[in-house]
Amino acid sequence: MRKTIITIMASTVVLSACGNDKIQQLEEKKSTLKTDNRKLKQEVLDLEDKNKTYKQKESGINSSIKQIKKESTSQFTTQYLKSSTRFINETKTNISSYNKINKNITKFDDEDTKNELENIYQNQKTITKKYKDEMEGKSIPKDYKDLHKSMLKLSTGIENVFKDLNEAFNKKDKKGVEKSINQLKSLDNEIGQIK
Repeated sequence: MRKTIITIMASTVVLSACGNDKIQQLEEKKSTLKTDNRKLKQEVLDLEDKNKTYKQKESGINSSIKQIKKESTSQFTTQYLKSSTRFINETKTNISSYNKINKNITKFDDEDTKNELENIYQNQKTITKKYKDEMEGKSIPKDYKDLHKSMLKLSTGIENVFKDLNEAFNKKDKKGVEKSINQLKSLDNEIGQIK
């Protein structure tokens, strides 16, 4: 029996020693997991802080973009109003020059009328080119896109009418002259409608 008791005691000591190793390993693993958990929680907090910072920066950038767009629209409005007003005024002046020679337009042998028509056509080309050059490469706000398209169409239309009128006059083409005069009257009405 003594042997049995010694065997039981020896087994208990061996088993408890093995159990202590397992418990110690589990305790170490638990400690490591707690440390890792704390690190991960800190990383989450850091990421949340960074996220807040980025959202604030994004909000600031969006505000800046809106402000820049607003300023850009304002600057474009000023530039556009100057350019379009200049185009309209110079075109009206050019049409006034035409109106001065209108009564002589069917006198095909009148050299002064021929020269004046050529000057009017060249002036209109310059006026149109200046307007197009001033608008080229500009980012046109939505509010002005339709008006800008109308102005481009009008400027090209007036230039073409003066070109056709000049050519018809030089060819002594009475029908061509009358057609150009009617087109010019129509375009002159369009100019008067632009505010």
